[in-house]
Amino acid sequence: MPALEIATRFDWDTFVKRYWNQRPVLFKGTQASPFTVEDVFDAAAGATQRYLSRSYAPTSRPDVTFTIDRLRQLRARPWLPQASDGSLDGYDARMASQLGDRRYALIIATLHASGFRLWSRQRAFFSGLWQRVGMPVTGGITTLFHGTYEHSPVGVHLDRFTTFLFALRGRKRMRFWRKRPWREDVSTILDYQPYLASSFVAEVEPGDILYWPSTYYHVGESAGAGVASSVNVGIPITEHRTIYSVDDLLRGMLDETSLADQEWKQTRLASVSAPPLARGVLTQDGVLDTTLPKALTEAVRAFRDVSHPKEAQRHLQATWLKRLTSGGFEPVPPPTRARRLNDAHRVRLDPNFPVVFERDGATSWLCSANGHALHGVGGGRTIEIFFRKLNSGAELRVEELLRPFKPRRAATHDSDVIAATRDGMRGLLQKLHSFRVITLST
Repeated sequence: MPALEIATRFDWDTFVKRYWNQRPVLFKGTQASPFTVEDVFDAAAGATQRYLSRSYAPTSRPDVTFTIDRLRQLRARPWLPQASDGSLDGYDARMASQLGDRRYALIIATLHASGFRLWSRQRAFFSGLWQRVGMPVTGGITTLFHGTYEHSPVGVHLDRFTTFLFALRGRKRMRFWRKRPWREDVSTILDYQPYLASSFVAEVEPGDILYWPSTYYHVGESAGAGVASSVNVGIPITEHRTIYSVDDLLRGMLDETSLADQEWKQTRLASVSAPPLARGVLTQDGVLDTTLPKALTEAVRAFRDVSHPKEAQRHLQATWLKRLTSGGFEPVPPPTRARRLNDAHRVRLDPNFPVVFERDGATSWLCSANGHALHGVGGGRTIEIFFRKLNSGAELRVEELLRPFKPRRAATHDSDVIAATRDGMRGLLQKLHSFRVITLST
């Protein structure tokens, strides 16, 4: 049975050299974790709002799961964290009053998409790893495990992710097997008592960081009374085929068909409104009409529009820029409401996470920051100087940034395209503020 290595100092150079994709390690009390209890609660409450706005259809693959005594609750709303709980302690108190001694598990996938502070600190932390091993093309995942459950609801399993566990509250035990301990042709098991002898464990406490490669079978267990909370960050390593990336790009070109209803109505494909039932496709003699039904012709036309070579190339370029500035964790948190900026406002951004600017033809350009992308036209060299000043990290007056641009010119045909005028660039700054790229002062 292999022994678990324990370290008391965390740095990326040592980690990559000794442990990355090699063996598990437990970092004790290093104070290196980017996650705080407060940020995790805010993100969990945000995930509840996101979950409730989406479809309850089985195919919607919700990011939130809640189990009571290992039974998944199909109507999870009463059991999820709410902003009114105030904190994880408040949420735990509500669960204790409603569930008593029954064990429960709250699992929130893609946690980083629902809390900007959490996502921002996580991005900064893992940027050190990406500099050394490369950034995952399709991004990592962030999952909250919270509750009083006896062990992980799925039992012993193998991930396609190499994983970091950040312990927040309570005590937890992770049990590992170097190789699959059972012979049955199944991928997971709940009853793993017969295989304990070949396992080894890691006991984690608040502040600890535990890492294990994707090749280790594992299960999370309760290691004491009370509630335990941890955040797992998984980085795809095995069984992640290139075709997944193609699928991501294609779905993005189609404006993401799994959007919530109110988001879907804003996309171009929402214009495909022909009824799904095609009348008169067969004649009385049983001959098939050679004319495509309206529903299919509209769908083909819409796909042709969004996959036009020039637009597809711009989409691919924007997708990569968004992926690059998301810091390896997509989807990013949604923007806040835009605020009007006046000339006296001062703006500043973090130069460690600048706005990425790229040309898109002779007069067109793209910029991206915090996982969002914008398309603009015009500006010549002035636009490059604008972003160079902004990315310096210096505090700059809005009036100073906008002075080189002409007061106004003819509007663009597309309302989503930014014209390099004073009004257009003021709008760009307002969008960057809503993306939380820049901070304001007066």
